[in-house]
Amino acid sequence: MKSLPERYVVGTLILCVSSLTAFGQLQGQEPGEPWRLSLKVGGQYSDNRDASATNKQSNLDGIVEPRVDFRYQDADRTWMQLTLTPLLKWHSHPRTAAEGAAQNNTQLFGSAEIEFMHRPTTTVTLNAGDQFAYNDDPQIIENGSTARRNQSYYRNDLHAGTEAALSEDAGVGVKVQSVTTRYQEVNEWDSDLLNGGVSPHYAVGYGWTLRGFVGMSQYQTSNADPSRGSDVMTGDVGVEKNLTKSLVAKVMGGYQAVQYDNPDLESANMINGNVELVLQAAEPTRFRLGAGYGYSPPGLNSYSAQKATTVSGEVDHDVLPDLLTMQLQGQYSDGQYEPEGVDTPGGSEKMTRLGVRGTYFASKTWTFTCGYSFEKWASELRESFNRNLVDMSVRVEW
Repeated sequence: MKSLPERYVVGTLILCVSSLTAFGQLQGQEPGEPWRLSLKVGGQYSDNRDASATNKQSNLDGIVEPRVDFRYQDADRTWMQLTLTPLLKWHSHPRTAAEGAAQNNTQLFGSAEIEFMHRPTTTVTLNAGDQFAYNDDPQIIENGSTARRNQSYYRNDLHAGTEAALSEDAGVGVKVQSVTTRYQEVNEWDSDLLNGGVSPHYAVGYGWTLRGFVGMSQYQTSNADPSRGSDVMTGDVGVEKNLTKSLVAKVMGGYQAVQYDNPDLESANMINGNVELVLQAAEPTRFRLGAGYGYSPPGLNSYSAQKATTVSGEVDHDVLPDLLTMQLQGQYSDGQYEPEGVDTPGGSEKMTRLGVRGTYFASKTWTFTCGYSFEKWASELRESFNRNLVDMSVRVEW
């Protein structure tokens, strides 16, 4: 996309915010159905654009993001939503070719999403969807693997599944998922991930539910040499308990068996598990706490897999009901990589992220958001770094 002068883009962002403010004062209608339009204007500041410890470069990203939603619902039997979101992004200090993965001052990204649900009977629910995105936002954790670079990529997530009630107390779920990721600058990072699994459950009374999972995950990297692909078989069992009307706890654990595409690597086996505690949306304060351990795809590096430990938490509190919500987030991950050769001696990569965000609902159509987050990466595989991120945005919906 052709570059635009910096002052022109800043002026455009200011003009958009001013126009949105004037528009909001003139209109106050309820959001319409089935179509819903919205526009988000804002920016994000980073003091370490390229995740570097030795060559830090600050950067301000300005965004203009219109969005169109189409929703269809036929009572409780059929539901569909289609979303289109083009995104215009401006970089105050775009990367040059010498720095790698060159950027323009302005770049056009976007995403499209469709979700579908249908109940052919009262006991069976079918669902399917597809999410396509083209962007350069860094992914903190994706499928349990750490990824931290700012590179333009295409990502398509196709998924489908079914939920069936076998009796008043028993049921089963089936889900398949295919995720394709293609990077523009580094083909060695391209990957294909295929997941599939069956999840039975049985309610035993007094708020207790027995749960199980049997599934397989296949990760492939066709452009990497040697291949970093792997096949993971997982079998888990666990329980879920309604501690109160709004508080739910869940514990799952089991066994994983891994086979690698690289013939120089032996297959591996290990125990895995996860714990989750959720206070649901009925309360003015809501939270979700979780922890997990197990095999994960390798992410953006030269290894075949990692043993990942993750701990995460999120708390939402309605400071002013229907007006102001504050959110606290925390996340820690520790990816352990086994030695795979002279150039891949193994080691750990630890990430800590803390964030706070405030959302002010000025009306049914106007939302203002401001947030701050801090990231700390301690890696034995590559350069460690710290990064501060600040973002602000205004969103209008009609």
